[in-house]
Amino acid sequence: MLSTLDGIAGTTQLPAGVALVSVASCKDARGRLFALEQPSPVPFPPVRTFVIRDVPPGQARGRHAQSCHEFLWLLSGSCVATVHDGRTGATIHLRAEEHALTMAPGVWIGLGDFEHGTVLLVLASKRYSETQSFSEPQPALIAAHTQRS
Repeated sequence: MLSTLDGIAGTTQLPAGVALVSVASCKDARGRLFALEQPSPVPFPPVRTFVIRDVPPGQARGRHAQSCHEFLWLLSGSCVATVHDGRTGATIHLRAEEHALTMAPGVWIGLGDFEHGTVLLVLASKRYSETQSFSEPQPALIAAHTQRS
């Protein structure tokens, strides 16, 4: 089953191990400030941080599952994230700033349709050298890290 969400989860169920979370912000005459502080929307201690940007039109990123937790936050622009737990899938239209996507180890993700100027910040729970990649969702790995199965 594949469902489509626009920015924030409504009545449609996300795959196991996937959540959309809010990122705190304050806006005034000087602009907008976003903060990740305790209690944090990041459900794990980040060990690695990387940025995806300048993705050429028509190109995709990801298209794999990882053996680590990930927190994906668009700092600018938009893109489409397709996530799957091996049983349930969803396509999520991500837009910058107020919401981020969290994923448990084993969730498959593909990213595409990057708007020009998109900047995606990713926090991961493991160093790159300690992370395994899988070409398909890993339901047993997801179940080991979530309450849902």
